[in-house]
Amino acid sequence: MRAALIALALLPLTGTAACHASWEKDGKEGHDTKPSGVIAKRSYDASGFTKIELRGPDDIDVTNGAQFTVSAEGDTAALDQLVVRVENGTLLVSRKDRHGFSWGNHEDHGVKVRVTLPSLTAVNLTGTGDIKIDKAEGDFHGAITGTGDIDIAALAATDTDLSITGTGNITVAGSGNRLNASIRGTGDIDAAKFAAKSASISILGPGSLRGNVSGGASISIAGPGDVDLTGGAKCAISATGPGEAHCS
Repeated sequence: MRAALIALALLPLTGTAACHASWEKDGKEGHDTKPSGVIAKRSYDASGFTKIELRGPDDIDVTNGAQFTVSAEGDTAALDQLVVRVENGTLLVSRKDRHGFSWGNHEDHGVKVRVTLPSLTAVNLTGTGDIKIDKAEGDFHGAITGTGDIDIAALAATDTDLSITGTGNITVAGSGNRLNASIRGTGDIDAAKFAAKSASISILGPGSLRGNVSGGASISIAGPGDVDLTGGAKCAISATGPGEAHCS
């Protein structure tokens, strides 16, 4: 009888432990993965790409260089789950578990991926990690559907297309002929240090845009987000939402 009572008393504890071992995200069950505490660096054989897509929680630093190199540094448990591959000219960085991992502190347990390539034409961020780019030239496309941020230190572009449907932010500096920007999410675009000759801007969400345009700018606002342009922009404004546009 005493043994039976002890077994019954332990049942709630067992159930509690099971709750900590599994969790749900977007209605799908996943499992926690504990960091190993061992930091390592790994290199990947990847080349022939001009685009980068980030689907996971890890950060990517992109450097312009003559040769392709791809490496990652972080906890070995995270590195074991990292997936790096090239498909149709795009470098894909993700995790093996499509439902994600519970790493706790992103800064402590995420992986830092470093990429060097001769030419970068597009980045697509669907995860929670950040992408930092030192420089890019030519036509460029940047898109966020996740919560991570994109930071471009120096962009010399002909046509620049930037879009946000998530909560992440885009920051860009440099110069270009034309800026095409679309915000459908809550994230902001800071292009105040990006000198564009013309622009086409669409705001459908609460996110806002700051820019520097010297010529004509077509602005459409159907959401609560604002547009603030400097540089002498000559604006044609269509506003059906509560957001405002300011051009100077």
